Amino acid sequence: MNSLSDREAAIIAAVRANDVAPRLEIRRELRIGNLSAVFSWRSRKSLWGRFGGGWNWKVGAQAGGSTLIVDCLVFSLRFSLVKP
Repeated sequence: MNSLSDREAAIIAAVRANDVAPRLEIRRELRIGNLSAVFSWRSRKSLWGRFGGGWNWKVGAQAGGSTLIVDCLVFSLRFSLVKP
Protein backbone atom coordinates (compact mmCIF):
# COMPACT_ATOMS: atom_id res chain seq x y z
CA MET A 1 0.00 0.00 0.00
CA ASN A 2 1.24 3.46 -0.88
CA SER A 3 0.78 6.01 1.92
CA LEU A 4 0.47 9.75 1.42
CA SER A 5 3.27 12.07 2.45
CA ASP A 6 2.53 14.81 4.98
CA ARG A 7 2.54 17.40 2.20
CA GLU A 8 0.07 15.44 0.07
CA ALA A 9 -2.23 14.89 3.06
CA ALA A 10 -2.15 18.64 3.84
CA ILE A 11 -3.05 19.52 0.24
CA ILE A 12 -5.96 17.06 0.22
CA ALA A 13 -7.21 18.42 3.57
CA ALA A 14 -7.05 22.02 2.25
CA VAL A 15 -8.96 21.08 -0.91
CA ARG A 16 -11.68 19.35 1.14
CA ALA A 17 -11.91 22.32 3.54
CA ASN A 18 -12.15 24.69 0.56
CA ASP A 19 -15.21 22.75 -0.66
CA VAL A 20 -16.89 23.05 2.75
CA ALA A 21 -16.03 26.68 3.62
CA PRO A 22 -17.89 29.34 1.63
CA ARG A 23 -15.56 31.48 -0.44
CA LEU A 24 -16.22 35.15 -1.05
CA GLU A 25 -15.40 35.89 -4.65
CA ILE A 26 -16.38 38.52 -7.21
CA ARG A 27 -15.86 37.96 -10.93
CA ARG A 28 -17.19 40.31 -13.59
CA GLU A 29 -16.62 40.05 -17.32
CA LEU A 30 -17.12 42.69 -20.00
CA ARG A 31 -16.78 42.03 -23.73
CA ILE A 32 -16.41 44.75 -26.32
CA GLY A 33 -15.88 43.33 -29.77
CA ASN A 34 -12.84 41.04 -29.62
CA LEU A 35 -11.64 42.42 -26.26
CA SER A 36 -12.60 40.60 -23.07
CA ALA A 37 -11.93 42.29 -19.72
CA VAL A 38 -12.32 40.31 -16.48
CA PHE A 39 -12.25 41.74 -12.94
CA SER A 40 -11.47 39.16 -10.24
CA TRP A 41 -11.41 39.58 -6.45
CA ARG A 42 -11.29 36.99 -3.65
CA SER A 43 -11.50 37.37 0.10
CA ARG A 44 -8.20 37.28 1.97
CA LYS A 45 -9.70 34.52 4.12
CA SER A 46 -9.74 32.10 1.18
CA LEU A 47 -7.74 29.00 2.09
CA TRP A 48 -5.54 29.31 -1.00
CA GLY A 49 -5.20 33.10 -0.67
CA ARG A 50 -6.48 35.74 -3.07
CA PHE A 51 -4.22 34.71 -5.92
CA GLY A 52 -3.77 31.01 -5.17
CA GLY A 53 -0.77 29.31 -3.63
CA GLY A 54 -1.31 31.21 -0.36
CA TRP A 55 -0.58 34.64 -1.88
CA ASN A 56 -2.78 37.45 -0.53
CA TRP A 57 -0.89 40.42 -1.96
CA LYS A 58 0.38 40.76 -5.51
CA VAL A 59 1.43 43.68 -7.70
CA GLY A 60 2.63 43.39 -11.26
CA ALA A 61 1.76 42.50 -14.81
CA GLN A 62 2.03 39.37 -16.94
CA ALA A 63 1.72 39.18 -20.70
CA GLY A 64 1.65 36.16 -22.95
CA GLY A 65 -0.03 35.30 -26.21
CA SER A 66 -3.15 37.45 -26.47
CA THR A 67 -3.62 37.99 -22.70
CA LEU A 68 -2.47 40.71 -20.31
CA ILE A 69 -2.99 40.23 -16.56
CA VAL A 70 -2.57 43.20 -14.22
CA ASP A 71 -2.44 42.40 -10.49
CA CYS A 72 -3.33 45.40 -8.32
CA LEU A 73 -2.50 44.37 -4.73
CA VAL A 74 -5.89 42.78 -3.87
CA PHE A 75 -7.59 42.19 -7.25
CA SER A 76 -6.63 41.36 -10.81
CA LEU A 77 -7.68 42.55 -14.24
CA ARG A 78 -7.34 40.25 -17.24
CA PHE A 79 -7.52 41.59 -20.80
CA SER A 80 -7.74 39.07 -23.65
CA LEU A 81 -8.34 39.12 -27.35
CA VAL A 82 -10.93 36.48 -28.17
CA LYS A 83 -12.20 35.08 -31.42
CA PRO A 84 -15.52 36.56 -32.55
